[in-house]
Formats: sequence, C-alpha cells, structure tokens
Amino acid sequence: MPSVNAGKYLIKSIKVYKDHVTLSFVKHDKVQISKEAYLSSYLYEGKSISKKDIDKLLEITALSTLLNYALSLISKKHYSERKLIEKLKAKDNNKTAINGVVSKLKENNLLDDKALMEDLIAWDDERNFGHNKIIKHLKDQGIPDNLVVKAHFPVSNELKKAKALLPKLDKKYAKYAFESKKKHIFNALIAQGYEIEVAKQVVGLAKKDQPKKEKEKLMNDFLKIKHRYENKYEGYELKKRIYAALVNKGYKYNEIKTVLEDIDYEND
Repeated sequence: MPSVNAGKYLIKSIKVYKDHVTLSFVKHDKVQISKEAYLSSYLYEGKSISKKDIDKLLEITALSTLLNYALSLISKKHYSERKLIEKLKAKDNNKTAINGVVSKLKENNLLDDKALMEDLIAWDDERNFGHNKIIKHLKDQGIPDNLVVKAHFPVSNELKKAKALLPKLDKKYAKYAFESKKKHIFNALIAQGYEIEVAKQVVGLAKKDQPKKEKEKLMNDFLKIKHRYENKYEGYELKKRIYAALVNKGYKYNEIKTVLEDIDYEND
C-alpha cells in the first residue's frame, strides 16, 4: 500500500533571508523562492506539498523577480513594451512570467507606448529635431509602427524649429564662402531630420556677409591655396588649380577673378 505522502514534498525547514526564502525538504533538494511566493501560501515546517504546489511557488517567484527588475528599470527611464520585453528576456526568458509582468505594468499605467511616444516627440521638439529624425528615434526606442504612423508633424512647427537652428548654424559655418555656407547649413538641417523643402526655405533666410567681410574670407582662402600650389605649379596651371579650389569652396567667378588678376603669370 503506497504511503499517503507518496509524491509529496515534506518541508524540513524554512529559512527567511533578506531577498528570498529557502525551503528545505526531506529526501528532496532545496528550493529558493521569493518572499512574494512565500506569503502567497501557508507554509510551515512539517507540511507536505505537491510538485504542483512547488511549481506554482516557482512561477510566482519568477514573476515577482522579473517584476522587481522591471520596476527598477522603469524607475530610471521610460521603456516601450518591446524594449522592456527585450530586457526581461535577457534576464529570464520565461514567457509566462514576462507576459505577467507586462500585464501588471499596463494595468497600473506604468507601461504605455502611446504616452511614451508623446513624451519622446515633445522632448525631441525641444531639441529642434526634424520629423525624420524624430520618427527614427521613435522606432529605435521600440514604438510600434501602427503608432508611429499616427504621429503628426505640422509644417509650421517644423519651420519654426528649423529657423531656431539657423543662428547657431550660421555661426558654425561663418568661415565659409556664402554659397558653401548655405550648402553646409542645408546638409546640417537634413541631418537634423528636416525635409528638403523645409531646409530650402530656412537656407533662403541665411544672410550674406558684408562685401568687405566676404572679400576677406576670399583673400584668406586664396592665400592658403596659393601657398599650397605655388611650389608645384606655375603660370596657367597654377591659375587653373587655384580657380578650381576656390570654386569648390563656394566662390563665384567674378569674385575669384579679382584676386587671380593680381598674380604674375609668366607662362600664360
């Protein structure tokens, strides 16, 4: 006749530690569970529990452990559902526990992709990002496509943000010839996520330096280029090289002509 305790786990001792509880059994290995699991059931030394009971305790342990980990993560920064799941999988690839954690967080409004998307857009707006860069940021942060496509970026706001960047960009590229400066500003706006039409409108607002200042930049570039080439070339070839280099820097023919005329070309 089989024993009434057949298939049962007889609790030999219970030890409560700071972050877990250890159950020791007669004729079985020890089991470590969370305090949440321990408090979920009436356990005491001498009690017999089934394998099913232990599995339930371990399931609660996995859930509570992952939940505590998830809470520590979201206390430091916001996560999208996809990014949080990736983190949880790296910690413990327990699908049931992960689904349970996600459900609990959603129930308590601690995991909300729509709210996160709105926060990210507002943050990126403050940083004067264009909508292409914002969309990339949303996707990188795990916001699902079905939400991203609903994001709205009014052209008026895009222009306002891009215009706000112009003074800083104008100063950054001040050393370049006007046409070259405009190209640099345009490329910077595109890199910042703005559409071509928005970038064109803002570049059109860039102000050209006073003729005297522009001439000074031309002369400085001319002297640097001349010094670079005059030991290798002379006559027409030197003139051609200098001209090409100045054009590449954004200067126009009429502007370049005024400085090239000052060179003595013996071999012209």
